[in-house]
Amino acid sequence: MKTIMLVDDDPHMIKALTEHIEWPSLGLRIAGTASNGVDALEQFEQLRPDLVMTDVYMPGMTGLEVTQALRRNYPHLPIIILSGYDEFENARAAMRWGVNHFLLKPAEVEEIESVLREVLLEQEVRERHERLERTYKQEIGKVVPYLRKQFLHELLTTRYQANELPRERMDYVGIPLSAQVSTISLQLYRPGFLTKMKERDWQLLRYGAADIIQETIKEQTVHLPNSQVEIVDYSDQIFVLLLFGGEELLDEMYSIVERMIDQVFIYLKMEMSAGIGTPKNHLCEVMDSYLESREALEMAEFQGGSRVYSYNSIQRVETSVHDYSTLLQQWNESWADMKIDLAEEAWLLIRQMFKVGKCTGLQDVQVVAVSLFNTLIHSWNRQYPLLSPPTAMSEFLRDIQTKYSLQDLLCWMDAFIGEWIEQTRKEMTEKKSNKLVDQVKQYVEQHYAEEISFEAIAKGLFVHPKYLSQLFKRVTGENFVGYLNGYRIQKAIELLQSGHYMVYEVSEMTGFRNATYFSQVFKMLTGKSPSEFG
Repeated sequence: MKTIMLVDDDPHMIKALTEHIEWPSLGLRIAGTASNGVDALEQFEQLRPDLVMTDVYMPGMTGLEVTQALRRNYPHLPIIILSGYDEFENARAAMRWGVNHFLLKPAEVEEIESVLREVLLEQEVRERHERLERTYKQEIGKVVPYLRKQFLHELLTTRYQANELPRERMDYVGIPLSAQVSTISLQLYRPGFLTKMKERDWQLLRYGAADIIQETIKEQTVHLPNSQVEIVDYSDQIFVLLLFGGEELLDEMYSIVERMIDQVFIYLKMEMSAGIGTPKNHLCEVMDSYLESREALEMAEFQGGSRVYSYNSIQRVETSVHDYSTLLQQWNESWADMKIDLAEEAWLLIRQMFKVGKCTGLQDVQVVAVSLFNTLIHSWNRQYPLLSPPTAMSEFLRDIQTKYSLQDLLCWMDAFIGEWIEQTRKEMTEKKSNKLVDQVKQYVEQHYAEEISFEAIAKGLFVHPKYLSQLFKRVTGENFVGYLNGYRIQKAIELLQSGHYMVYEVSEMTGFRNATYFSQVFKMLTGKSPSEFG
């Protein structure tokens, strides 16, 4: 059974977590609790729990500082932030230190347990991978093919010098040293319905794609005896093909890759894109070809799946996150002034820049997306402090982590911002409507003793009387005459109870020109006659 340490300066929160979470059913046991960051670090070294759940604001040392300290020595330790403040800076700091689970107090028991299950599942997957890696390293010296795969992976991430790749070493692992070398990066697009809780289904699809890639290469390159293609299982969604051969092999690979893409889609219903780097004359330069293939692949991601892009054919526009600063400023200013049309225009320009420009990767787009959302949430809280925003920050941060390609992220952001703008416009219309009704009420308060014309009120507010009448009833739940009579009778009760005025005087003072009608309305609304209040 795994263990967890709870850190919170509120003893009631510690008690609630201890008593209401079904720890045994989760396979967890509470190793210990701490009321501040300093004690938490000391107890952690003694207890070595498998998980940590901590508050943010605590005396002496905050939960984010505890996270930062633990990350230095325990980079893979699962840490869950349970904060009472929905603040952008806290969420951003937590993400910077590798915390993807940011819960807001008060969190439901089901939500906390769901996050704990997700953390435990992620930890189990990572530990399984670590065990496999340890086993692999123990056997690596026994099986040359595995040794070759490891070396090829290193070629993509390590810049070797020519003298570090002697012919003897290359011959041992079966890699030609004299042939031209180039790379093709293949990216699988993980279907949205395969969440983290269905990791096994995704792995089955991924293994199926790997089989299609391998079989296609085997069948289609058999007529190229002087060429060699190696497949590198680079990451969860990326396969890299290393091509050892001349221009003939690279020319053939275009049609071969297109065939792979078609086969993956036909049999697995999954999209795949390809980026092709330029040929290099020495093995020590293969890393450059690989980086080119990834840059080409990013352009394919922006345009959607099932595409092949070569590095030589893409139009490279030097654009970085900093180049979005002008548009982000326009975005911020538009929301500060509540000029929604200008804000929408700024988003369309930002989206267009992402589609045609060169960005360093998915993470940079996420940074811009978080900045856009930060403006939205602050604008909403400023304009509508009593209304919950369309999307909470914790929900936004959770959803953005499920976007596995740039195309998916842009489509999601487009829909997200569109819905937010629509909701804001609706609230602005509602707020404007409420303002008109408030002006009608204010007029009644100031002129209730006079003869009041609803048409004159509407004319003064520059709206049609019928529209204003319908709006008043929709907002207040009663028609104007009923509201006016109710206000006048309330004022009449105050005057009658003072004992200074006769009934007919009160009738005139509250806008009723007929004392008999005044008495009828008074009794209808209060159940008593005016004289009973004298």
